[in-house]
Amino acid sequence: MELKLFDNWKDIPTIHLEAMDRKIFTGKNVMIVRNEIHPKAAMPMHSHPHEQLLYIQSGACDVVTDGQTQHMEAGGMAWFPSNSEHCVINTEDEPLVAFDIFTPIREDFLQ
Repeated sequence: MELKLFDNWKDIPTIHLEAMDRKIFTGKNVMIVRNEIHPKAAMPMHSHPHEQLLYIQSGACDVVTDGQTQHMEAGGMAWFPSNSEHCVINTEDEPLVAFDIFTPIREDFLQ
């Protein structure tokens, strides 16, 4: 993937996955991912060595991490430390738009 200094979400190709549509913008050591999670869809519980920040742009969801569940709406944010198990569940009948920031970058997302 070619690194760009500038881009726009509307110009970035969409990656279609089972539970969501994803767009990625990355630098060498940090990555931001725009996820549009389908209505009532869930990301399964998982963990990874990357530190992650989550920002909810629109919609509502339940976020589970470290044995805690938090209902979140637009403007909500969460932090997932490295290797912490977590999941996101869209609780609405509309798409959930959420941004993930990872460091280091998720090489597995670029394949």
